Amino acid sequence: MTNVVCCCLFMALSVILVSGKGLKEEFGWSRISYQGPEDNQLRSRAAFQLYKQGKYFVDKGKPRPSIRLPGTGGDAIFFEEDTNIASANTRAPSSGPRRNSTSSGNVQNSQDNVSYGTIDYRYETNIPMGANVWKDKLFITVPRRRLGVPSTLNYVPLGSEKRQNVPLIPYPSWDINLYPDTSGSLDNFVSVYRIAIDVCDRMWFVDTGIVETLGNRTIVKPHQLVIINLQNDQILHRFTLPENVLTPATVLASLTVDTPKGSCGDAFAYFPDLAGYGLIVFSLRENRAWRVTHNYFFLEPLAGNFNIAGHSFQWNDGVFSVELSDIKSDGFRDMYFHAMAGTHMYKVSTRILRNQTLATRSFHENDFVVIGDRGPNSQTATADIHKPTGTMFLGLVNQNAVGCWNVNNDLSTLSIVQKNDENMIYPSDVKVSGDKVYVLTNTMPEFLYGRLNYDIINFRVWANDVRSAIEGTKCQNRQSVSY
Repeated sequence: MTNVVCCCLFMALSVILVSGKGLKEEFGWSRISYQGPEDNQLRSRAAFQLYKQGKYFVDKGKPRPSIRLPGTGGDAIFFEEDTNIASANTRAPSSGPRRNSTSSGNVQNSQDNVSYGTIDYRYETNIPMGANVWKDKLFITVPRRRLGVPSTLNYVPLGSEKRQNVPLIPYPSWDINLYPDTSGSLDNFVSVYRIAIDVCDRMWFVDTGIVETLGNRTIVKPHQLVIINLQNDQILHRFTLPENVLTPATVLASLTVDTPKGSCGDAFAYFPDLAGYGLIVFSLRENRAWRVTHNYFFLEPLAGNFNIAGHSFQWNDGVFSVELSDIKSDGFRDMYFHAMAGTHMYKVSTRILRNQTLATRSFHENDFVVIGDRGPNSQTATADIHKPTGTMFLGLVNQNAVGCWNVNNDLSTLSIVQKNDENMIYPSDVKVSGDKVYVLTNTMPEFLYGRLNYDIINFRVWANDVRSAIEGTKCQNRQSVSY
């Protein structure tokens, strides 16, 4: 029999939301652009052909002019340095932004053994989805939901003096982010939604291997977990997810890493499958994965209606993100989770999930716990927990708001940290890094169902110290609640 908390009964009618000090806008973009590496030969194929024909010249030291290329619908700027692509990330990036090509094509080799690669860039198809922080880097992911995304994994300097329209810098290099991958190795990153950074200075993410276009999904390669050492920007590990943990509908848009104290090699990763309605667990030590199923991973039929930025629609996303508590007395953590199309909060101990035998049982008795209902219009994309205080921050997409809840308190203490129907449309990613909380908002419903105005700020990163953000809310006061 499933453990159900009595406080969940009609909690939707009694949730009180209280505003706190809120978040500060740190970065903003009207459109996403990319900074070309200083030492790079990447050029528009069409522009390079004009260059070879003597119809277009670039004088070094002078501003780079733009040219209108037939059939591209946009301007193209190409990089004139004739150097090897492998060295693209070995020198410091240039100080100014460079605009990239709108054409597409394959890498060509000239007679002098210099390759000229194409950058496929159309700003209207670039929408940032994830954000995370490590030291002085603010990472921004741009999944290939359409063609025209030149780089899916990027960063900007966190201390940049410029705070608006800062060009993204591909990470760890330009060449590994290019699509299509002309090397034939299938090592390039195709599409990354969100990333996790652990206490061992490692970045984790799933490359979905899928390029999405309107009405079509092109599977370029299988889903792959990638782990990068942030200290030296080198890939530590790749793991191709086996078919037996996936479904035909699988969508892996986020992940959370569980690292036991003092044991980086024993880490686990959890991948919520929002469309396949399941959870994938990966053991780094064992280098294998298993799939967990439970009815709580499904959408809630009565909570699938959304009204955001003037657009009304239905979504059917199930379990969307998972959040981990601090380590408890038994050596394990509580994993909190929720469906995007849902308003309930659930939890399960990692003691169950990390044991494949226990995790894959067909009947879980009271392993999975219903915490309660967060209330009407509390549909949440991603969330994260500040472990020292037990404060969970939630991206309340149906309210254009960020909420908070102390996991040691009753769910009725859910509060609003900040809400803004103009500037905080669709909080797509929420991350806690140290004692700061970061939130990416990206106006996605307008991107999907309307048309973005690229003359105004559409994408923002917000941040604040955790304790300042929740000041004045019910998240400040820690109680003791047993679920």
